[in-house]
Amino acid sequence: MIRWAAVFLMLPVLASAQQAFQLPSGNIHCAVFEGELRCDVLNFSYARPPRPPGCDLDWGGAVMLGGKGPAGVICHGDTVADPGNPVLGYGRAWQGPGMACTAAPTGLRCANGDGRGFEMARARLRLF
Repeated sequence: MIRWAAVFLMLPVLASAQQAFQLPSGNIHCAVFEGELRCDVLNFSYARPPRPPGCDLDWGGAVMLGGKGPAGVICHGDTVADPGNPVLGYGRAWQGPGMACTAAPTGLRCANGDGRGFEMARARLRLF
């Protein structure tokens, strides 16, 4: 019994060590690159923010967040979506380099140590 308790206590730590994850819906995927978290929503219905000049690639479905400073929508020609990414269950949290995310049936919320971040879901993208 005591051995199982030790394993269950370690699960949150192991989940936090993951460099990539997806929500149970499979619609939101995130991965860490060079200390920054990138999250992609594959299918969305929210209005895209205005496309910046010079962005000829995909726009509106990917966000980057570092350990400090604001989150930002990025112009991208790739995706971090991988069906093999570990699943971050609803109600669970992930911790990365200077940031943390929480998964819910209503979407994903990520924030850094500055209190900056984003909320992402099929119907909504909000940077704060």
